[in-house]
Amino acid sequence: MGLYNKIKYFLFSILAKKTLGVRALIIENNQVLLIKHTYQPGWCTIGGGVKAGETPAEAICRELKEEVGAMLKESPKLFAVYHDGYKKYDDYIIFYLVGKCEYQEVKSWEIKDKKWFSLQALPLDISPATLRRVEEYLGKAKISDRW
Repeated sequence: MGLYNKIKYFLFSILAKKTLGVRALIIENNQVLLIKHTYQPGWCTIGGGVKAGETPAEAICRELKEEVGAMLKESPKLFAVYHDGYKKYDDYIIFYLVGKCEYQEVKSWEIKDKKWFSLQALPLDISPATLRRVEEYLGKAKISDRW
């Protein structure tokens, strides 16, 4: 993790009390698109924070475009809302399902890699939260309210 992100997360942990984020599973042809960040280990879902004045649906569309160049062909479908009591703040994550998209090539300092995986052959280093979301989507686990 770079110095900027360490400082950002440190300040965030002492100043912020509640945050609102969005994440999504892009599912096409029985495959899921996952990303690896430059600042944390493991494969995870696409997403980020909701900016001031932005709706959650607008935020997930922006994040998908910024991180993987995805432009939605239809509106994202709300899947669940989660709470993550990470360290000393409350993070609320609005989670969407996304189907077919059009893609353009993008470069993001945040994204180290992106890759399609079969829903039946997920990577060994998938993040625990991402694995739980996929299992919920597949009906292998009950939808939780905790991230």
